[in-house]
Amino acid sequence: MSKWDRRFLGLANLVATWSKDPSTGVGAVIVDSKNRIVSMGYNGFPRAVCDSDEALFDRDEKLRRTIHAEENALLFAGRPVEGCTIYVTHPPCARCAAKLIQAGIARVVAQMPAEGFGERWAADMRSASAMFLEAGVGFEYIENR
Repeated sequence: MSKWDRRFLGLANLVATWSKDPSTGVGAVIVDSKNRIVSMGYNGFPRAVCDSDEALFDRDEKLRRTIHAEENALLFAGRPVEGCTIYVTHPPCARCAAKLIQAGIARVVAQMPAEGFGERWAADMRSASAMFLEAGVGFEYIENR
């Protein structure tokens, strides 16, 4: 793990604190091959959609409304992300993995999931990992110290 990997994963952790999700804040940072920040994103509801406690604490409704951190980072990039690396505080779900592959992300670096997270999202994580492997996208977990 390079110093840049630690720095960008640390930044993704900071961005995750901007999420209003009461249970799981997720942050993502996209950087180019010269370690320049291209975009950042966190999980949350679409703009102009009220993030009321009623919606945030109803798990099913929250999951239906939430845009994932990776999706927000891709939407806000404002330029192509072909060949870029994305740093994410949680392993991408299969839906986000497909979008990252389609956008041309070359490498995905995720923070090692907390205990219990892997159990709830195991099928999604397996599917995402398989797609990254098949598409030739680098994928690795790192510990954030």
